[in-house]
Amino acid sequence: MNAAKNNIVGLHTGTVYEDIRTFVSKFESKNTQSNYERSIRSFFMWFAQKSIEMLQKDDLHVRNADVVKYQVYLRNHEADYTNTTINNMMAAIQSLYEFLEINEYEVNSKYLKVDVLPDDSESAGSLFFNEAELMANLVKKQTKGQEKSSLIRLAYTTSFRKSSLLKLGWTDIKKNPEADHYLVTTIGKGGKKHTVPISSELYSELLLIKEQKYYEKYSDNKIFHLSKTTIQSMMDSLKNEMGISEERNIVFHSFRNVAASYGSLEEVKEHLNHSDINTTNKYYRHKLKDYSQSISLRMDDRLDDDVFELLSKEELIQLIKQQSVGTIIQMKKEALEMISQKEMIG
Repeated sequence: MNAAKNNIVGLHTGTVYEDIRTFVSKFESKNTQSNYERSIRSFFMWFAQKSIEMLQKDDLHVRNADVVKYQVYLRNHEADYTNTTINNMMAAIQSLYEFLEINEYEVNSKYLKVDVLPDDSESAGSLFFNEAELMANLVKKQTKGQEKSSLIRLAYTTSFRKSSLLKLGWTDIKKNPEADHYLVTTIGKGGKKHTVPISSELYSELLLIKEQKYYEKYSDNKIFHLSKTTIQSMMDSLKNEMGISEERNIVFHSFRNVAASYGSLEEVKEHLNHSDINTTNKYYRHKLKDYSQSISLRMDDRLDDDVFELLSKEELIQLIKQQSVGTIIQMKKEALEMISQKEMIG
């Protein structure tokens, strides 16, 4: 009992935990402090099976092989961490050990050095709605076609990560009692609960998976039974069939980008379950810029304003449908408003 009491008191008298808190607090940015503490907690829960509050000096002795093993663990983690995120997590731990070494702990910070993973911040290229929709249709002719098609549709509709989608169970989808749609709930990156509505039509399409003959052998409540290797082969096949160049870097994670074409930045942030809107702005705005709409070119635009009068109704409709998704949605909203105003006048 006395030992336990001494440990509790010791948390505030020069313990490992207190020194870790001192290290974290030296950073001015609250965001940096939070990220560093989270990375350090994650490492010691993996390495020592302890929270940082309970660490003793003997728990700090680490080999380079242990650190390399942890980096591999993060690369294979179900959270689908990017290389950039992993590098940041490893840097936090290495920086802590440099601090501990300076403060006369019996550790050697050089053991914490591992190879920096290549920057993959641009690895998920931009995919547009019409392309994602085409993929969902084309894949139906493959083995497990209905299941793959439903996975793609759910991916670009909810923007859930691949790991979250593959963990989804049928019980994670509930009918919204107040509306004609369903609510899909998952535990996303960082353990954050996230709920996104889907249409009744999409839910009906998911139910078609259960009608597949092979699906009878599953009784684990999981919706999808597709390996990461199968998904990778699916993506490679679809890109080849659609003639998508390697330079575009289209991967499964690209389906998560599709929603960026809809709504405001704030709406996209909420949909993607981001904590920081800067993350939304940095990674999920389409990078394939339409330079034809640049100000420098529009300044010299001398097209006749009456050019639309020369088109038939069918040609105008065709022209409208060729515009970007965001433009079409805005035009639909304005059209409904015009119709509503006409009905009020009438």
